[in-house]
Amino acid sequence: MTSNPSPRTPSRKKPPAARQPGVARVNARRDGDETRERMLDAAEELFGAHGFHGTSMRDVAVAMGCGIALVTYHFGTKDVLFSNVIKRRAAYMTHQRTLALATARARAQGKPVPVEDIVSGYVWPFVERSAAGGKGWKNYSLFIARHANSPEFAKVIDEHYDPVARQYLDELARTFPTMPQTDLYYAFSLMVGGMVSIVAEPGRVENLSSGLIKASDVEAAFKRMLPFFSAGFRALVPPSA
Repeated sequence: MTSNPSPRTPSRKKPPAARQPGVARVNARRDGDETRERMLDAAEELFGAHGFHGTSMRDVAVAMGCGIALVTYHFGTKDVLFSNVIKRRAAYMTHQRTLALATARARAQGKPVPVEDIVSGYVWPFVERSAAGGKGWKNYSLFIARHANSPEFAKVIDEHYDPVARQYLDELARTFPTMPQTDLYYAFSLMVGGMVSIVAEPGRVENLSSGLIKASDVEAAFKRMLPFFSAGFRALVPPSA
């Protein structure tokens, strides 16, 4: 999270030039964007720690060190703020997953894409950002883990994540043409649930293993996730007659 910009003090020698109609100030957009980003950072952390209902717009304002009017000026309502927290990170996830799937399809040269490539393309971007994306992505992992399986928030989360998820489901259907559609959806949901849980709460497995597993080593976790999730899809393929 960036620090608060230092207050600007007007010059005593010369009054500021009057703003001309229709002429935007050079730094207006940049300053506004920075403020919005800081608000999203604050909201992301609060939503992740306390949930949607445990966080108010006033809480975000307090975390920002500003008045609530500034938060409502930029986002209007808590629902809009919540949606924008998802949208910001989901845009990156969608881009990375789309690129990974395109690469896997090109490598397959028209043949079904191996399930390991499909699993890796969807799961790795989320794991990688949690490991290397800094505090913001860690907060987002907790945010998603808290809200992803709630029917109350399904619509807004689906809006941002379903389009690329359906591309992956279509590719899985090509890879496993005999798998019943219901099993395909179950397997995909189990993969996503496992991914989010392991990344958001790695301390659980560290405690269970009495320290044998290090929560910070998400790459080690991914090395296990990849064969485990891939085998799960294969296990649901009906045996050939």
